[in-house]
Amino acid sequence: MSTSLRHRLRGPAVACLAASCALLLAACGSEQKETTTTSARIAPARTTGTAEPSAPTSAPASPSGSASPRLTDDQAERQRLVPATKVTWDKATQTAVAAVPGSKPVETELTWAPPNATASGSPRPSGSATASASPSVSAGASASASPSAGARTPAWHASVAASDGTLHDVWVDGVSGKVISDEPDADQDAEDKQELADRLKRTTVTPEQAVQTATKDDKGTVTAVELDDDAWSVDVVDTGNWDKTTYEVSTTEQRVLRKEVDRD
Repeated sequence: MSTSLRHRLRGPAVACLAASCALLLAACGSEQKETTTTSARIAPARTTGTAEPSAPTSAPASPSGSASPRLTDDQAERQRLVPATKVTWDKATQTAVAAVPGSKPVETELTWAPPNATASGSPRPSGSATASASPSVSAGASASASPSAGARTPAWHASVAASDGTLHDVWVDGVSGKVISDEPDADQDAEDKQELADRLKRTTVTPEQAVQTATKDDKGTVTAVELDDDAWSVDVVDTGNWDKTTYEVSTTEQRVLRKEVDRD
């Protein structure tokens, strides 16, 4: 083959080879660019701040392993009143009966003393110290100033009846054991007095015996003893859960007639 013919054939071949190489390089560059762009989209954004600690999935358990039960309003009131009282129901009842010679107990209930009442029964000036003592004072101790003005004083509200059936309202300080006030019931008429006198004559079980019967199996703190038509009503508070149980004990025999638990 002649030299001129070989040169003519080599020219187009070289041109085709160069074009193919150019296309191959362009494709590789495009693929590399697409790969880089995709990687940039997938990579997570870099943060400059410190990551916040994750919140706990649940609240930490209490030291005992379980949350304390929430008290009702009445239970919370008993929790405040009962531990603050240093005079027992029977001592308060004895004091009330002694305030009205010849009387018999009809009702004794633990509550808060009337506002502005002192152990002498006279009104207390506004802003002055109360007649209550600190919780460490024992029963029978003299009343001392409260830590702060306006603090409430536990008291026993007792009703005692004279031989003719006349009722007397007697308030006894729940800390000092002293009489706060003693007043006859102004709402009684002659029929009321006679009916009460007859009921007391029919009653052969004493309030002390009624309480002994009520607390024979279930122990607790007695917060009320009241004479009803045919039974003594005795309230006993469980200081473990602050529930109140009411027992109705027969007035003629030491026997529980009914029992009701108040968990409110």
